[in-house]
Amino acid sequence: MSGKGEVPEYSRQDLRKSTRFVEGDYKGINPREFYRRLKRRLEEVQTANDFKYETRGVQDRDLQIKSEQVGEKTGRVDGRLAAESDWEFIGNGSLEYRPYGPHGALGILVGVLVTLAGGLSNEMAIAGVGILGVLVGGYYYFQTDTHGFPVVRKDAIRVLITGEVSERTIEDDDERRTDIFANMSVIYAGDTFVNVYSDNLDELPWTFREELLRQVKRWHNKIVVQDQRLEVNDGFLAHLSSWSNRSLEGDRQTLESIQQALNESFDVRLEYTDELLEQLPSDVQDELSEQQDALRGELEDLAEEMDVYVEREGLEQTA
Repeated sequence: MSGKGEVPEYSRQDLRKSTRFVEGDYKGINPREFYRRLKRRLEEVQTANDFKYETRGVQDRDLQIKSEQVGEKTGRVDGRLAAESDWEFIGNGSLEYRPYGPHGALGILVGVLVTLAGGLSNEMAIAGVGILGVLVGGYYYFQTDTHGFPVVRKDAIRVLITGEVSERTIEDDDERRTDIFANMSVIYAGDTFVNVYSDNLDELPWTFREELLRQVKRWHNKIVVQDQRLEVNDGFLAHLSSWSNRSLEGDRQTLESIQQALNESFDVRLEYTDELLEQLPSDVQDELSEQQDALRGELEDLAEEMDVYVEREGLEQTA
């Protein structure tokens, strides 16, 4: 539900590192009304079939107005608001894998055992069969192929509000009242994240699914600090042990757990996105770049609409 999630801390410098950002300056507006209007405007952004964003931010918690000195009628305003879209399919990445790695590893193991048994019993024919098994198993073990895996994206918007607040007395229709108004600088930042889509793992060959999990762990380990790295079972023994670990639900839970941990930090999410983008074909990367430009358009529209709102409802119009 919108508004319940706590907005993480971030600075103006953090937002200027975003994929796209737009800045706006607003004068003479009640910051609480501005925050409510901005949140409602984000929730009204629509895609073809539905509303696009779910917001995070509560006015009482994420919009802070602090007096500079006790008894003074001036102060500072600091507010944060965030919004994220749902995951949406954008294309397929590709990885190289060994489609018959487990089969070849098992063939090599059986061949070695048969060869040893034949050698110990002086049965050269049996030993020859074992050697043939090793050769055939080795052939299949080293075969490689490429396969695609689905990638999904989501857009995220972060807003930072900073400025000065003053208390003013205004007259409206022969009524005199006291209200607060702010001169604020607002930065709207947008980023796009990508993840491996986990819902259709059942459509992937199980040998590729195992390699995909290993690769996600490698990406994870490349990004996080050393004491958070995961063990990656690779090589001959990993392929051999795959026969005892073919649980679809287990693989899905592992993938979702890893990506959930990566998505907890905004900066880590961006690094993971960069790793995944390298696996996407150029046409999908171009399409994603166009979508990021569209995200910038959303930010510009948002800033312009809030500017119109401030011009209509601000201090100069109510004084």
